Amino acid sequence: MNLQGFNTKYTEILAASSFIPKTGKNYAWILSLEKHLLTKHFKFLNVNIINNKLKCTGFCRPSEHSILYTYQIQFTPNSSPSVFVIDPVIKYHRDIHLYPKDNSLCLYYPRDYSWTKNSHLYNTIVPWTHEWFVFYELYQIYGKWFHPSIDHGENLKIKNYGF
Repeated sequence: MNLQGFNTKYTEILAASSFIPKTGKNYAWILSLEKHLLTKHFKFLNVNIINNKLKCTGFCRPSEHSILYTYQIQFTPNSSPSVFVIDPVIKYHRDIHLYPKDNSLCLYYPRDYSWTKNSHLYNTIVPWTHEWFVFYELYQIYGKWFHPSIDHGENLKIKNYGF
């Protein structure tokens, strides 16, 4: 390869600039990728990146007889995403797997590594959120959470209802 006449002046400037992330992770790129994947796979989602945080608003109607649920996913790279029900308001109850601290959905058990820093929202959090609404509606009918789950109490026993 002949590099005669190649001007390296600007290469040095770019290499020393802020275009290369100092932490090894380019959070803007991660957020842009997540936004692209979400909008590519789910046309009904409204996805925005504001102040280095991805906010995604979506809708779920588990069946033709269900009400329409509105939810928001909030994600910052290097942290776990949070999902909040915007409408209707769902009050905290231990049985329906909401976190009492912020009323966000409990979608997975962090210690089983089903969500990692390398996971994508489109093939984990969005489907898990829609599944959560199905089990929430079953809870509304039967008064029991049927999805296999971890007790958030001190016992940490797995509840499996045969699904």
